This record gives sequence, C-alpha cells and structure tokens, in this order.
Amino acid sequence: MKIPTQGGHPGFSTVELLISMVLGLLVVGAIGSLFVQHKTNYRQNEQFALMQENGRFALNLLASDLALAGFWGGADCKNMTNCPPASAINVQNDCGTNWTTTTTPSAPATHYLMAPSAGSAPADWPCFNSGDYLKPGTNLLVLKHAEGNPVYCKTGSADDFAGLIYLQTSGSAGSLVKSPVPPDCPASATATAFWRYIVHVYYISRGYSATQCANNPTDPRCVPRLVRKTLGRQTGNPIIFELGDGGELAEGIEYFHTEFGIDDGDGSMTDDSCDMDGIPDRYLSSVADYDAITPDELDCAISARIHVLVRSTQSDSSYTDDKTYTFGTVTLGPFRDHFRRKVFTTTVQLRNQQYH
Repeated sequence: MKIPTQGGHPGFSTVELLISMVLGLLVVGAIGSLFVQHKTNYRQNEQFALMQENGRFALNLLASDLALAGFWGGADCKNMTNCPPASAINVQNDCGTNWTTTTTPSAPATHYLMAPSAGSAPADWPCFNSGDYLKPGTNLLVLKHAEGNPVYCKTGSADDFAGLIYLQTSGSAGSLVKSPVPPDCPASATATAFWRYIVHVYYISRGYSATQCANNPTDPRCVPRLVRKTLGRQTGNPIIFELGDGGELAEGIEYFHTEFGIDDGDGSMTDDSCDMDGIPDRYLSSVADYDAITPDELDCAISARIHVLVRSTQSDSSYTDDKTYTFGTVTLGPFRDHFRRKVFTTTVQLRNQQYH
C-alpha cells in the first residue's frame, strides 16, 4: 500500500538565483544611469537658462543706457558750453574734482576705460575702493545723460527733489542744478523742464578678495557680476554709490567689451569735425585704440558693438572649458576650468552722438 506524501513547489536553484540577481542589478544600474544622466542634463539646462537670462539682461541694460548717452533734454551740449560744470555742486565719493557734474570734452558723456587701464581705476578714481573687488583685466564704462522723461512741476513735496541733481533746460540752454523746486502743478506753457541727471559707472566685480578667490575659485562669493555705481542721494546730499544689493545687476558676467564705431571720414580729425554720413569708418577695439583716443574722436561715435561674456555660477567637473572667445581684437581663454561660458553680442545706434 502506497502512503501518500504532501506535495510542495520546488525552490530556485543556485544558478537561477544568481541569474535573477544579475538581471536585477542590470535593471537597477540602467535606472540609476538614466537618473544620473537626467540629473546631469537638468543641471546643464538650468545653467544655460540662467546664463541666457543674465547675459540678455546685461546686454539689454548696457545697450539701452548707451543709446541715451549724451542726451541732454534738447539742450545744445555739443561743446558743453550751455551745460556748465556746476562746480558749486558738491558730490560725495566723487570720482575726481567735479567729475560727476563736469560735462566738458575732458569728461565726455561716454567714457570707456579698457584693460589694463582699468587695473589702476581704484587708485585713479576715489569713488572706487578695495571693497569693490574690481576684477583685474576687465573694463569700465561711464555714461552720463538726462533721464528720458522731464518734470515740469511737482505733484509731491520738495523732499522728492532734495539731494538730487537735475538738468534744467529752456530751449537750447541748459544747466545742472541741485535740489530744484519746480512750480506746483499745473505748470504754465512756458515752464522750464527738469530732467533727472543720470551718471552710471559699470564694472565687473569678483565679489570677494583676490586671495580667497584664488584659493577657492568655486566659492559662491567669487562669482563675477556686473555692478553699477550711480548718482543718487544720501542724507540729503548727492553721492556716487551702489544702490540696492551692492549695485549688483547680473550674476555671472565675467567680461564686457564695447567697440565704438567712429564716423570721422578719413580718420585724421584735422578739421575737428565728424563725417556724420551715418556709416562708421572704423571701430575702436584694442587697448591701443582707447589709449590714443581723443574726446573729439569719441564724440564722433555713432554706434557701439557690445560684447558680454557670461559664466555659469557653478562648476561642472564633467566639463572643461578649452574654448577661446574673441571680441573684436580681444581674445580670452582658454580658461581650462570647469565653468561653462557663452557670448552675447549686439549693436546699438548712438543717436545722440549722431544727431547732436
């Protein structure tokens, strides 16, 4: 008589277990690799998007400000005879004696300091100090102009104008005045116009000390940025300083270069006048060009090519930047570091120079 036994399902053999483990590891590895690749692509796209945003913003800001350079609210300031230096206006932290309020050929509406001259700017210009962390080998751009919209009368109190400098114009004559008191609104048909006087100094800051950035270049404080000093007021007095968060405009801006298109005919400037046919005869690009420039030549600038080099704020060990970047006659790189970079370029017409 056969005694029945309880049946059971057979288990996995050792070989089957090993095969299952290998297949599982392959699946997990594939999923992990896909995750890492996705994260890498996301980080790269995020960096490019931030570079695009910062680069476009910096480029548009410089272009719009350059387009207004030399605008004096309709006053005839070609030779600055109708816009006197206004030396009686004291400006704190000025970049030189009456530097802010001087609108003469010796201190033109557009002033460009190209490296290596920019390296000595903190010593030459008192408005700079060691705390500005000016990045060596970068350029400075100074622009002076009237604000786009005039004021003919005041709707608020006189405190709205206290400590500020305005360009007061009547017809083709104009002069700089401190803390004007326009008449109450409504203004008469013959009321003079008051234009807010704008002075901007653009430069590149490394954000921290040279020693710290050399020892730890990935320190977030060492990210280069476009910074602007401006003419404002403090305790009721005009002052050149950085508004807001240290005057920072855009993060990751490593370098900017401006090439001015000069419309001076044969380039001799012997007749002390511009050609003004609306076509640039040459572009100022190199250090030698700007070292040799005269106020008359810069007064004949009718266009400007602006180049901005943007750097990612974070490094990527999987990437090495071995590219070179050319801006006219200036070439930078290869940097051979782990930051990504992108160049933005635009051209702007300097209508106030062309049609003054």
